Amino acid sequence: MATVNSAQRSGFALPPQPVPMVIYASIALNIVIGLVCVLLALNIFGVDETTAAGNVALEQLIRLGRPVINFVGIVLLVPVAIAVFSSIQLLQRNISGRYAALVLQFLGLTFSVVALIHLWGLFLSFEIIVDGIVQNPWMLIGIPLAYAVFWVGGRLGDKNPWRGRLENAGMILGVATFILIVFLANILTFANNILSAYANPLTWVVTLTSVIFAVAVWRLLHTGTYFGETQDQLVAWQGWLMLAPNIVGFMVFFAGPLLLSFYLSFTDSTVGRVPNFLGLQNYGELLALEFQWLDDPAAPAQSVMTFGYSPLGEINLGGRMLVIGAKDTLFWLSIRNTLLFCLVLVPLSVIPAIALALVLNSKLPGVNFFRAVYFLPSVAAVVGTALIWRWLYDPTIGFINYSITGVVEGLQSIGLPVTDPQVEWLTGPGTVLFSMVILSAWQVVGFNTVLFLAGLQGISRELYEASSIDGANGPETFFYITLPMLAPTTFFVIITTVITGLQVFNEPYALFPSRPLPENAITSVFYLYNQGFFRFNFGYASAIAWVVFAIIFAMTLIQFRLQRSNAYEG
Repeated sequence: MATVNSAQRSGFALPPQPVPMVIYASIALNIVIGLVCVLLALNIFGVDETTAAGNVALEQLIRLGRPVINFVGIVLLVPVAIAVFSSIQLLQRNISGRYAALVLQFLGLTFSVVALIHLWGLFLSFEIIVDGIVQNPWMLIGIPLAYAVFWVGGRLGDKNPWRGRLENAGMILGVATFILIVFLANILTFANNILSAYANPLTWVVTLTSVIFAVAVWRLLHTGTYFGETQDQLVAWQGWLMLAPNIVGFMVFFAGPLLLSFYLSFTDSTVGRVPNFLGLQNYGELLALEFQWLDDPAAPAQSVMTFGYSPLGEINLGGRMLVIGAKDTLFWLSIRNTLLFCLVLVPLSVIPAIALALVLNSKLPGVNFFRAVYFLPSVAAVVGTALIWRWLYDPTIGFINYSITGVVEGLQSIGLPVTDPQVEWLTGPGTVLFSMVILSAWQVVGFNTVLFLAGLQGISRELYEASSIDGANGPETFFYITLPMLAPTTFFVIITTVITGLQVFNEPYALFPSRPLPENAITSVFYLYNQGFFRFNFGYASAIAWVVFAIIFAMTLIQFRLQRSNAYEG
C-alpha cells in the first residue's frame, strides 16, 4: 500500500530510522482498545432484561428495541476495525496508520476525561461554585472595572507614563478579582470533592488512563519526521484537530439522535414499552389520501369516505363534487397552514427589508442607531415578545384594535360610512394565521435588512455613476442595477426565510397559551411536537419529522434549481 508522503509517491523508500517507542505503545493501545470494544460489543449483543437489571443505561437501551441494541454493538466494533488497520499500517510505516491511531487515542482521551470529570463530581461542584457567586454578586464588579482601567490606559499615548501604570493596575485588579471570586465561590469545597473522589480506586485508574492517552497522543503528534510528513499533511491534521470537538459533539448530540429518530419513524415507539417495527405504516397513515365523488349534493361528505378516512376538502368539478379525504386530516391541515405561512411571510419580510436597507444605506444622521434598532427583534426572546404581541392583539384592550377604532371613528366623523371591524386576532379563524405571520415577519425583517444592507454596500459605485451619466432616473437605477446586483443576496434571504417559515413553532406555541390550538394555527412542527410530547407517539412524531424534512429539502432544492440560471454571479 502506497504511503501518502512525497518520498514514497516518488518511488523512493524512506531512510531507515529507529522506530520510536511511541509506535509500539500505540500498537499496544490499539490492542487494548480493540479488546475492550469487543468485550463491550459482546455484552451489548447478549443483553436482555435479566442482565440489565439494576443498570439504568442498559434498561433504557432495551426499551429502544433489538435493532438499536444490534446497531450499538456494530458501532462498538468499528474501533476494532480501525485498531487492526492502524496497527498494520504503523508496522509498515504508513502515515495513514498514524492518523488512525491518533483518532482512536483522541477518542480514548475524550471518553476517559469525561469519565474522570464525572467521578470528580464536577457538575455538583460547579453548582456549588455558581451558588457562591450568586450569593456574592458584588465581587463581579471588579471585572468591568479592571477592563475599564485597562481600556483607558490603552487609549493614552505611547509616551504617556500613565499608560503603563493604568494597564498594570487593570491587570492587577482583574487578577485580584479572580482570586476573590475563586475563594468566595467555595473553590475549597470543590477541591475537597476532587480529593475525596480519589478514595475510590476507579478514580485512580481513570486518571492514569487519561494520562496515558494524553502522553501517547502528544508523542504520536511529534512523529511526523519518522513518517515523512509533508507540510500540507501537517496543516491538514492540525485543522482536523481543531474541528475535533465539534465533530465529536455532532456525532454524539446530532447524528446519533438523527439516526435514532429515523429508526423510530418505522416503529410504534411510545412511553413504557419496547417499540415494534411497523415498516412504512406510520408514513402510510400520514400521507394516505382518498378521492371520492359525491353525487348527491345534499349528502354529507363523510358518507362517501372509506372507514378511517375523514373529509379534508371538496372541489366542484363541472357540477360534480370531488371529496378529498385523509386518514390524518390534522397533518394535512398543518402542512397547508405551514405553506400559507411561508407564502405570506416571504413578501412581508423581504420587501420591507429591501426598503429599510435602502434607507439605512443612505447618509442619514443616526443611521447606526436605527440599524441596531431594526436588528433587535431578531435577537429578542420569542416568549417575551410573544407576551407583548398577545397584549397588542387583545380584541378589547389591545393597542392594534384601539388604533383601528380611532381611525374608524375619525373617518366616521367626516361622514364616511365605515364600521369598526373589531378584529379577533387570536380567535378568528381567518386571522390567527395572519397574526402569527406578522409576529414572525417583525422578527425576521431586521435580520434580512442586515443581509440586504451588506449586499448594497458590495455594489460598485461605478455602476451608479455610469447609470447617472446615461440619464437613468431613480426607479430605473433600482430595477436595472440594484435589484440584479442584489440577486445573490435576495436568493439567500428567500431561502433562509422559507426554511424559517417551514420550521415555524415558537409563534403558535407562545401566542396561544390555551390548548388545543385553533385549527388554522397548527403548523407542521407544532403538530409534530404535539404528537411526540403530549400524546407520546414517538414513532409517529418521528415520521412527521422526516416528512417535514423531505418537504424542506425539496423546496430548497427547487429554489436552487430555479435560481441557478437566474442569479447574478461574478
